[in-house]
Amino acid sequence: MNNSITCRLVNLKTGKIIDLPNGQTKILGRNEETEVQDLYVSKNQIECTADTKNYQIKLKPIGKSICGIDGYAVTKDKIYTIGHGHRVELRLGYHEHEIVFEPPPEEDWENIDGKELLIYTPASCTARSKIAAFDIDGTIIKTKSGARFPRDENDWQLNFHDIPHVLKKLNDEGFKTVFFTNQSGVGKDSHKVKNFKKKIENIVSKISLPIQVFIATGKSLYRKPLPGMWNVLVDMKNDDVPVDKDSSFYVGDAAGREKNWAPKKNKDHSIADRLFAINVGLRFYTPEEYFLKAKPVPYIMPEFDPRDLPSASYPDVNYNKPNVILMVGGQGSGKSHFCNTVLIPKGYIHISRDKLGSWQKCVKALEDNLERRQNCVIDNTNPDKESRARYVQVAERFHVNCYCFVMSTGFQQTKHNNKFRELIDNTHVPVSDIIINSYKKGFQEPEESEGFVEIVKVPFVPEFSNEEHEKLYKMFLLEK
Repeated sequence: MNNSITCRLVNLKTGKIIDLPNGQTKILGRNEETEVQDLYVSKNQIECTADTKNYQIKLKPIGKSICGIDGYAVTKDKIYTIGHGHRVELRLGYHEHEIVFEPPPEEDWENIDGKELLIYTPASCTARSKIAAFDIDGTIIKTKSGARFPRDENDWQLNFHDIPHVLKKLNDEGFKTVFFTNQSGVGKDSHKVKNFKKKIENIVSKISLPIQVFIATGKSLYRKPLPGMWNVLVDMKNDDVPVDKDSSFYVGDAAGREKNWAPKKNKDHSIADRLFAINVGLRFYTPEEYFLKAKPVPYIMPEFDPRDLPSASYPDVNYNKPNVILMVGGQGSGKSHFCNTVLIPKGYIHISRDKLGSWQKCVKALEDNLERRQNCVIDNTNPDKESRARYVQVAERFHVNCYCFVMSTGFQQTKHNNKFRELIDNTHVPVSDIIINSYKKGFQEPEESEGFVEIVKVPFVPEFSNEEHEKLYKMFLLEK
């Protein structure tokens, strides 16, 4: 027994205090101790047993009226475990009491990397080698309103009625239950964060089990399908107990299923959950597969798979001087790396709009350097005939050969590359999908008839500064 910690119920309307001695079951209802005279409340309405060591009380509704926990109805004769700060209603919506431990437990919430990651760890949560991991929205809960997105922090209900039973069975079998959720909409707004924390506490209270929750609030390494949340669990938040991946699993609804994968079902909003499981090496199930024992259905994997990169090498460049090489490729396709690795060491003058600011200045730089009989490379995106013609015409005026080097990097790999650069280099300006898609929309395949002596396909050849970067690159980084 821990005599230094006390537990009380405080009536939020009257301030009446009810002491709950550790380990002793107390029956509350319509009596002198509660001062409740509501005839709808039974004299024996609810059993309460305090566990001061773990900062918990166990509640068992036994009366005729429906009781409440944090505003939600609870089931008669079922035992619920809740902690400090939660609210108990002797009748749903009435006679509200707050659970107060003195001294209060240490904060269950942690912030990582400037609130990029929020972690909720109830005091009773214990480290285990087997992890039963779940997404939240669309997996553990759904909106009560039926809307696609919750209207407020109270717009939720359990996705399947037997979720508490299933998770309790896992707990009894030695699994630690962990939730991983992307919540960029919450961000770092203090009001939204406060409300979402309360929502998480209510969900955990409803299930009545010790559940650890990881919340990615931004678009950093913690956001699924990236492995950041899992890595923090394994490295920092499992009390040095090694995780047995072979016995662990992950369940999520963002699984890449197409429209009508089941009658009248919408297309999955992404494939982030399935890719998250692949990235961290866990077995994956959809909610229907896990909770309803449904058969797997077809799904669409991303066009670009970074796990198995084909071997490739750059083309040899050995042309008569002077000449012009015109690069073609979107941001992240590898143009600049090819220029820096192959062409600049061979003496090519590097001409780039990123450095000079406008295509007019690039044309002027090309003219000046061809007058000096220098080899030149134009390192711009050059997606269409009009943008390429400006430089071809200059080469023709100076009677030098112009070669077109087209990056063969696919658009999905281009997006992957940009995300990778964003993750490993915080000075890198993110390239939006809008820009990449705009390049794709305006792209015109180069032809020799534009004035090129030769068109050369240049593969993407990745190079990594360390093993961690290579490991990260070979993971799925995009949600779709």
